[in-house]
Amino acid sequence: MTTIINSKNPATIEDISNFEKIINGNLPSDYKDFLMKYNGGQPQPNSFGFFSDRNDESMVDQFLSLGREKHSNLLSYYENYKDRIPSDFIPIAHDAGGNLIIMELKSNSNRIYFWDHELEADEDEGEIPNMENVYYINQSFTKFINDLYLFEEK
Repeated sequence: MTTIINSKNPATIEDISNFEKIINGNLPSDYKDFLMKYNGGQPQPNSFGFFSDRNDESMVDQFLSLGREKHSNLLSYYENYKDRIPSDFIPIAHDAGGNLIIMELKSNSNRIYFWDHELEADEDEGEIPNMENVYYINQSFTKFINDLYLFEEK
């Protein structure tokens, strides 16, 4: 069972609605519920693996929030990364290394992915963000939270 610590003041329906207008999309209900209950924070346990050809794992350092926080502000992250991550995605968390956990916002999918900043498209070279540095994690936000586990050294 995942616990969220260091959460922020709960987001309001108005906060969420304003963010949805900015991103021109709808957040899934389970993620809205998370924002209205925790509005960010740090999960315990916090580790996750990948359902792809990537054979390592990572950890959620911080879930982003709708607020004024400098290092975990959902709107700031969205504005800073919207041209660096594939379209139809928003950042929802980051790991300690500057990589993002992103959510797909297509109408029938709210899958969770890992965005590796070390392998991102190079704008200076004319590359367009694509899925080459994006790795599938889970089928929904709720499942992602529920599947987090305690990292164990091997």
